[in-house]
Amino acid sequence: MTDHPPGSPSRRTVLAAGVPAVVGLLGLSALTNPRPARLGDPVGDEQLLTALAPHLTQHRRVAVALLDGSGAPRFAGFGADATTEFEIGSLTKTFTGALLAEAVERGEVTVATTVAEVLGEEAAGSEIAEVSFAELATHTSGLPRVALTAIGSSVLATFLRKDPYAGRDAPRVIADALGSTLLERGTYSYSNLGAALEGQLLARAAGTDYASLLTARILEPLGLSATYAPITPEGLRDSATRGHGANGLPQAAWTLDGSAPAGGIRSTAADLATYLAGTLDGSAPGAAAASEILVEGSATSHNAMNWFHQDFGDGTWQVFHNGMTGGYASFAGFTPDTGRGIVILTDTARNVDEIGVGVLTGEVAL
Repeated sequence: MTDHPPGSPSRRTVLAAGVPAVVGLLGLSALTNPRPARLGDPVGDEQLLTALAPHLTQHRRVAVALLDGSGAPRFAGFGADATTEFEIGSLTKTFTGALLAEAVERGEVTVATTVAEVLGEEAAGSEIAEVSFAELATHTSGLPRVALTAIGSSVLATFLRKDPYAGRDAPRVIADALGSTLLERGTYSYSNLGAALEGQLLARAAGTDYASLLTARILEPLGLSATYAPITPEGLRDSATRGHGANGLPQAAWTLDGSAPAGGIRSTAADLATYLAGTLDGSAPGAAAASEILVEGSATSHNAMNWFHQDFGDGTWQVFHNGMTGGYASFAGFTPDTGRGIVILTDTARNVDEIGVGVLTGEVAL
């Protein structure tokens, strides 16, 4: 597998990776009637609440779960609790990575399996025919961040505070990828399209759809009953609420349709604490996705199956992913050496990456 080029992603670059390309366009709507945020009422672990509140002044509802290696997770929230539902955005990609690890374990595919080996004649003549699962899972496939044919509709939907991925189902996502021109294949370039294709190929190889595969192989075995991929607005549960843009305006739900493997899961702090604990100790289905390094980008930056490994300068490796949609942001990560893990979910589209990494490295004292 080709490594990252010299000069691997910086801390700021890596932490920004989970933010979908069109989220940057939220600044357009942020120009209109910005609404100041008010952090919700505190509930849960008082030590966590005291430590985190100063870092969350521009947020509204926030739920946090801390794994400190001592046993049960510790929970804290502001206007939310451990069972409050949030969009988790690109943190979804780690679940897709877990599905890849599971498929490898079952002998359905290997990380070297190519697009053409899954799609057959459908991939004939495509530039991505020989792209492998390993490349899709490490953002080295050369696929663009989003399909070029979707950019126009994405810009308009984002400006209107709607889901920019809506209306492009699984077959359309596969077709978008097959019709794409690869740019600098083998170098790191974050791609939501690549992760979406990864999930759809895994579903195709298993003879099912992504949401069903996710439920059967990851969610049900772990008992994550509050976690799901709605795919379309019709699949949303009654527990689903609307998040807020950075300007405070409410946003439509992002269910992502065929791009769901890249960012369409909804979950809770309680469920993600269970998922993170199982990933950390290796007991969760597909836990190898977080530990099996596929690309060693540099001395301080590696990529597993949709998980980032980073040494932020103190010699300790952190494993994490982040996410953002039109109205939510998320972060989940852990320190293998210590067993510490953190989940942060917010219903405001302002990233919580620095807070999450700070908890792991000790810069945010708990």
